[in-house]
Amino acid sequence: MAIIAMTREMGTLGKEVAREFGKRTGYTVLHHELLEDSDERDRRNSESAVYRFLEGSDAEIDKWRTNRAPGGYLTPEEVFEIALEGNVLIRGWGANRLLKGVPRVLSVRVCAPMEDRVAEMRNRLGVDHRAATHEIDRSDAAHSRTFLRFFETDWRDPFNFDLILNTAHLSPKTCADLLCDTVAGGAFVETAEARRMLIDRMLESRISAAFRKERDLGRRGVHIRITVEDAEVRLYGVVSDGSSRQIAERVAGAQAGVRSLRNDIVRASGFAS
Repeated sequence: MAIIAMTREMGTLGKEVAREFGKRTGYTVLHHELLEDSDERDRRNSESAVYRFLEGSDAEIDKWRTNRAPGGYLTPEEVFEIALEGNVLIRGWGANRLLKGVPRVLSVRVCAPMEDRVAEMRNRLGVDHRAATHEIDRSDAAHSRTFLRFFETDWRDPFNFDLILNTAHLSPKTCADLLCDTVAGGAFVETAEARRMLIDRMLESRISAAFRKERDLGRRGVHIRITVEDAEVRLYGVVSDGSSRQIAERVAGAQAGVRSLRNDIVRASGFAS
């Protein structure tokens, strides 16, 4: 098993790198944007007209995306489910951070200087410098908002990545060569530890999504923290009312995959019932 999480930066030739790698290895290649939960997918438009144009025809998009990223979106739980299948390259906004710290996951950034990105976009879209720059800035800003929303960090931080490929100097073919060599080296084969960690994180994301959907919990759920280790769940944090503790325990315990649950949530004494 090998898992590659790759950025999706407009105008960097990342699509070509991912596609070349997928052709050589037979890996599933997915392009996605991150959602909090599946309900949000219904409220969002499909990918922007610019991105759809850049990815190719609908048939070509479906060929590379398959049906595992409906509309171009994935929830955290879905990212973990796909990662558990292995032999996959997940290209988009968020997978590399979600999978950060999981052994045997290769996190990759494909980048290029702004002038190269603008030139690429001008060529692809047939627009002037100003319009190309606008599209890139808009895409990067959306990327930043997604990262801040989910992870409260800057996606450009080099410590988010294991490998950074600059297509100003490396062709997509050379980048694919490097990815193939890295994966073939054996450092990214499946281990029991990596699989256990993916399952635990998937369960954590499942519980988090269930908390957001629980009306009786409301916004109080954001103050509840979740840790999972070998399917053993621990809830902790401070809430303002007595019922939230019981509601959180009920909701978390009802999720598939929970082996045991420890409830360390406390009610702040300064709040009235």
